[in-house]
Amino acid sequence: MKLFRGAVDTIKRVYRYEKTTGMDVGALQGVMLIFAVVLFLIDIENFRLGKYVIGIVTLVVGIVSVTAVFVIRRFQKVVLVCRIAVFLFLLLAAAILYAGANDGFSLLWYLLLPVITLVPLGMPFGAPVCIGFGLMIMTFFWTPLADILRYDYPRDYRVFYPIFYWGFCLMDVAMDIFYKNYQIRQRQNEENLENEVQEAVAGTKNLMIHSVTAISQLIDAKDRYTREHSQRVAEYSRLIADYMRGGCASGEELELIYRSGLLHDIGKIAVPDAVLNKPERLTDEEYEVMKKHTVWGREILSGLEFLPQADLGATYHHERYDGSGYPYGMHGEELPEMVRIISAADALDAMNSNRCYRKHCDRDYIIGEFRKGAGKQFDAGVAQAVVALIEEGRITV
Repeated sequence: MKLFRGAVDTIKRVYRYEKTTGMDVGALQGVMLIFAVVLFLIDIENFRLGKYVIGIVTLVVGIVSVTAVFVIRRFQKVVLVCRIAVFLFLLLAAAILYAGANDGFSLLWYLLLPVITLVPLGMPFGAPVCIGFGLMIMTFFWTPLADILRYDYPRDYRVFYPIFYWGFCLMDVAMDIFYKNYQIRQRQNEENLENEVQEAVAGTKNLMIHSVTAISQLIDAKDRYTREHSQRVAEYSRLIADYMRGGCASGEELELIYRSGLLHDIGKIAVPDAVLNKPERLTDEEYEVMKKHTVWGREILSGLEFLPQADLGATYHHERYDGSGYPYGMHGEELPEMVRIISAADALDAMNSNRCYRKHCDRDYIIGEFRKGAGKQFDAGVAQAVVALIEEGRITV
C-alpha cells in the first residue's frame, strides 16, 4: 500500500511539473530523429513493394523530421507547432488505418505515438492523445466496425496490435515518469546547492564586512577627537540618499552607501598617531601626510570584491564640487553621487562635533554653511537635502 501511494504521489508530482515547465526541446530532437530513422527503414519496404506514392510521402515526412531536428530551436512557439503536428499525425493514422496502406504494415510505426507525445509534450497533452488513438484502434479492430475498413487486416493483427500498443504506452509512461522525476530531483538538488552556496557566500561576506567595520571602529578609537565619526557619517549618508530618492531608495543602495560612509576614513589607519592626534595646527608637511589618507584608503578597499564601490567614499570624500578639493581635484558630475553625499555627511559631522581646535557649530551656522556652499563645496541637490533634513528634525544638530 505504501509503495502504491508512493507511485501515485510520483505520478502527481510529474504531472504538475509537466504543466508548469517548458518543453524539453532536447528530448524532442531525439524523438524526432528516432522517428525519422524508423520512417526511412519502412520506406525501404515501400519502394521494394512498388508503393511509390506512399513511399514518396513517407520519405518527405522523414526529411522534414530530420530538418526539424536542426531548426526546431529557432521556433518561438515550439509547443504549438508540435501540437499541430500531432493532430496531423493522428489524421494520417486514421487514413492509413482505413486504407491499410502498405498492406497494414505502415500502421506499426504508430507505436511511436506515445514516445512522440508523452516525453516531449508531457502527460497533460500526450496522455489524452495516446488514449484517444488507443480507443480508436480498439474500436475498429475489436468491434463490427472492422467490416467498414477498406483493407482486411488479418485476425491476429487485429487482436494483438491494440495489446502491443497499450503495452508500449505503459512502457513510455513509466519512462516519462522516471525521466521527469529525475529532472525534478536534479532541479531540487541544484536549487539546494545554490542556496547553500549563497548562504556560505553571505556568511563569508558578513564576516568580512564585520571585520572591516571593526577596523573602522579601530580607526575612530585611534583618533580621540573623532570617536564614532565614521558611524555618524554612514548614518547621515544613508539618510541623505534616502531623502533624495523620495524615500524610495532600495535597501541594497542604502546599504552600499552606508558601508562606503562607514569606511571613508579607513586610510587614517596608516597616518602616524603624532599627526592624527596632534592638538595644534598641522605643519604643511604634516598636512600633506594627513591628505594621503584618501589614497591609502583606496589602496586598502579597491581590491575587496565583496564591498563594491566602498573605495569611492574613502578616495574622494575630500573632493569639492567646484574642483578645489583633493587628492585629484575632481569636480561636478565627475564625482559619483555617492561621493557627493558622503562628502556632505563628512562635513556635516565635522561641523556638528567637538574638535581639538573648536567646539561644535550651532544649527543656524551649519544650515548657513550648506546654503553658501551649494554649487561650490557641495552638490546643490545634496546641500538642499541636508538643510531639509536638519529643518525637519531628522538630523539633530
